[in-house]
Amino acid sequence: MWWIIGIAVVGFIIYSVNKDHKEHVQTHVTGFGGMQGKYGILIDYLKSGGLQVQKMTRDSVILSSNSMYWTLDYVGNDLEVRMKGYIPLLGNINKKWVFQDGYPQEKMLEEIENYLTWQMNQLKKAGENNPYEHLNNK
Repeated sequence: MWWIIGIAVVGFIIYSVNKDHKEHVQTHVTGFGGMQGKYGILIDYLKSGGLQVQKMTRDSVILSSNSMYWTLDYVGNDLEVRMKGYIPLLGNINKKWVFQDGYPQEKMLEEIENYLTWQMNQLKKAGENNPYEHLNNK
């Protein structure tokens, strides 16, 4: 008998959390035109780099190219941006940014560009020290 009550309580908690999330997404994302409307500058920037939208839901966007995979997920009051893929000479890259709701998209792009510039500078420094090091990278 207690296990039935336990399952019912867990089910109610899951239902409540899911309902709250749906209402939050409705007021903070869908009400602004969905992910494309709210984060259009960021999405268009990524698309201009050769990525294509693979899937768009009311709280997430998946973009990809041959070697890169980007996800934009609206979780709680944050936008989580994940970049995963392979860049020649840099190897596998896996990076996650978390931006609060309302954070300017131009600043998001600036942080992403700063990270990519830093990665390229690290590669340049490594190449200056040992130009053949990347050939032996396993």
